[in-house]
Amino acid sequence: MTTQSVNPESTPAQPQPAVSAARSLSTQIRDLMLECPSRQAFYEKIMRISADRFHASVARVDFKVGDTTQEQTTHDVRMTRDLANRFSTEYLQPLSASMLADGAVEPKLKRYERGNQMMTLLAAPIMNIADNTADGIVTLMLTGNSHRAEIVLPQLDGITSMASAVLIAKTQSLAAQQKQAAAAGLNQQAANQQAVSPEAVAATAASVAAIHEATALSKAAQFKSTKEFGYSIVNSLCGQLQAEQVIFGMEKGQRILVEAISGFADFKASSPGVAIVRQSMEECLDHGNFVLVQREKLDDQPDAMPIHQQWSADTNHSSVCSIPLKQGEKITGVISIRRSSTRPFRKEEIDGLQQMLSPYGAALRVVEQANRPLRAQLKHAVGTTATQTLQQGTMGRRIAYGCVAAAVLWFLFGTLTYRPILRTRVTAEDLRHFAAPFNGKLQSVHVRPGQEVTAGTLLVEFDTTDLQLQLNSLTRQINSTQVEIRQAMEDEDITLAALARSRINVLQTQANSINKQIQEAKIYAPSDGTVVVSDLEQRIGQMFPHGQEIFQFAADGNWLLEIEVPDDIANYVAADQAGTFSAASHPSEKQQFKLKHIDGAAMTVQDRNVFMAQAPLELRPEWMKSGMEGTARIETVSRPVWWVVMHRAVDWARMNFWF
Repeated sequence: MTTQSVNPESTPAQPQPAVSAARSLSTQIRDLMLECPSRQAFYEKIMRISADRFHASVARVDFKVGDTTQEQTTHDVRMTRDLANRFSTEYLQPLSASMLADGAVEPKLKRYERGNQMMTLLAAPIMNIADNTADGIVTLMLTGNSHRAEIVLPQLDGITSMASAVLIAKTQSLAAQQKQAAAAGLNQQAANQQAVSPEAVAATAASVAAIHEATALSKAAQFKSTKEFGYSIVNSLCGQLQAEQVIFGMEKGQRILVEAISGFADFKASSPGVAIVRQSMEECLDHGNFVLVQREKLDDQPDAMPIHQQWSADTNHSSVCSIPLKQGEKITGVISIRRSSTRPFRKEEIDGLQQMLSPYGAALRVVEQANRPLRAQLKHAVGTTATQTLQQGTMGRRIAYGCVAAAVLWFLFGTLTYRPILRTRVTAEDLRHFAAPFNGKLQSVHVRPGQEVTAGTLLVEFDTTDLQLQLNSLTRQINSTQVEIRQAMEDEDITLAALARSRINVLQTQANSINKQIQEAKIYAPSDGTVVVSDLEQRIGQMFPHGQEIFQFAADGNWLLEIEVPDDIANYVAADQAGTFSAASHPSEKQQFKLKHIDGAAMTVQDRNVFMAQAPLELRPEWMKSGMEGTARIETVSRPVWWVVMHRAVDWARMNFWF
């Protein structure tokens, strides 16, 4: 590792002119850093801009040079160099090393307390956009507790993001210079060789074009979508061309869909600024060639387009240019560039942009097709196959016409078994209704709805306190009357003894009736089965009149389907017709049945006239419970295909328009 320390005392900050202070931070960063002659100067400028922006006590930048990592530091003039180096080594260096090792792409913030003083550490990566790795890390130490993360982190991230864009721009510029030098050498060599044939020159040009196209495809393949590709290219071009704005749009059905604007992570397509740009790009799409509007005319500049002129006028007569991206003769996208009026486009810039961007026209379609969802891929494949198959004069077209004709004839003259889908409910074939045995109060409930019980299980019981009091009273009366009988027998009063015996018979009859009610106060399950309807837990303590239903009990046995048959199709449904039942809770399991009978009188269910049909189920699954609902499909009679498909619409029309 190589360490370089920058002494702030030797390079005091110079006062900036008023014009520079009024410029945006991004413009200052871009102009300052593009002038840096080396990577060390470039990263030193980033470090100084960050330190000045946040008034950092200590600032540090770590950056890669080949396989090694170099660093530079600076500090506040009020701090000694030894103390600054100590802070850099103990706090900033570990944070920077961890971010480089982890490949972090997001800024970080940490806080430390030293006595009664708070220190805030900020770190943000400078990304190499080409391979999405951190090329350098800027770390700052701020003192005080007034630094809010939601403010300082986005500001530092903005500085490093602009630095990342400038870094890739400088890298691409250097690569372009190397390519131009190599091309110049090749041209010179070709000029010196007088025996070179035109065929060899054409082959060389085709090879160079193929290399450019392959390079563009390899770069485009790194992106997951055309939107991601667009954001990469507009931000790269914006820094490289020192433009105010670069916009990328895709061609969609002879229209342009704006997908990326430099400097904006999100935007509204309906906003006036985006609308005029989209219209300008569509003007370029219709023109089929590049469009340029600026004050300084070029020799071969095309005629000015009115929408581009309006765009230029709306942006203080800036220089605007739109370049189409082509795949063969078809335009796949458009890139529009806006620069200030003081930076007009030069002819060599336009030629270089067209040459650099031309391979990306085909690459766009590759990215778009490679990242389409499966449904879109299938739709495109089916559409392409159908178009090729149904071309005029082909055998596929004749077969398709024959199939359509056969389908029409079958629809008009064919027959189909009518299978209506009807609402159905499951009930037990042996369903018993239990009512209150006397006028009494419900005391306790021992079962829940749907609970399976065995024979003899106590289900519910009623309060017998009043009955017990009445029985006790009758018992005392019977005992006293028996005393009267013995006394009459001793007095030989036969008449009085006979009357007393008659009263005892009446009292005993009443006592027997009360005893029976007390026994009936506890209701037991008559057999193995299931409690079907029971909401009695919420009605404990409520008075039930004699004979009021309290719950239903389904004894173990066969299940019965109650099928609601609408009156308009009742004529087609009859006994012995087969069908299948699907419960709403288990739609994938089909239960076979055969209709047993259908009622001869209609009943009203939810404002509909229906006939109730019953069908026993052949099997009883373990999951099936009484009261389940589902649908039944019945095999009824054969009817014309057109009637099966359209009878509901026809019946509705007859009812409403008296056809």
